[in-house]
Amino acid sequence: MTDDDLSAFTGLRPPQFRGLVDRMWAVRPDRQRGRAWKLSFADRVLLITTAYRTNLTDRQLGPLFGISKSAVDRVLHDLAPVLAGLLEEPSADQRELWVVDGTLIAVHDHTRTAKSKNYRRSSNVQIVARAKDRRVVAVGKAWPGNRNDSLVFREPLSQELPEHRRLSGDGGYRGSDIIRTPDRGPDGKIIRDAKYKRFSKRRAVTEHTIARLKDWQILRQCRRRGDGIDYTVRGVAVLHNLEVEMQVSALQDIS
Repeated sequence: MTDDDLSAFTGLRPPQFRGLVDRMWAVRPDRQRGRAWKLSFADRVLLITTAYRTNLTDRQLGPLFGISKSAVDRVLHDLAPVLAGLLEEPSADQRELWVVDGTLIAVHDHTRTAKSKNYRRSSNVQIVARAKDRRVVAVGKAWPGNRNDSLVFREPLSQELPEHRRLSGDGGYRGSDIIRTPDRGPDGKIIRDAKYKRFSKRRAVTEHTIARLKDWQILRQCRRRGDGIDYTVRGVAVLHNLEVEMQVSALQDIS
């Protein structure tokens, strides 16, 4: 596979991909216990990153890697938690600006979804991004899509985040004690002044970040069941952060 093919199928450049393989190996070395894998560890990492980027079905991925549909499923179930576990713990640096927003993801497992404003059964996932470089700081667990952002953030995610004074969100988080939202007048309507415009520019960070996350097509229609949606979003966040690190390094080299 050429460098261009690797980038097209995984979204990663060769140095990034090799670094990802090393990090996943360090977390869980391949001991070849139980049923022997027909693919090397690096090829299995390639399989899961390709699955996330392209959202090909197990039946389509099997012939690409020369294995059966069931073997593809075993690989994805085995490595998804490992990849998701690479998402680093949030920094406690209070100087950083964090921005939170939710996104709806179509999920086939109806036990994790509900009909929502996009008229489809989907899940609501909260994304916290760092404003200065759009790095994903934290990802919440998926809730049914008919729950509002404030509730979904408050229940699972706010308890896991460290206390942070500079956390911003849109008007949907009104009433939250830890999220700064736009100022409102006596009538309850948002005051659209110069301060609000600056606020909107900062909030757009998460919208752009979520758009970049959905370059991995699996977040447009996730077929994983059970906790698979949670592992998938966190895994995609890890891959996104690798891209961010590459962009930051490139800018540093230029300067």
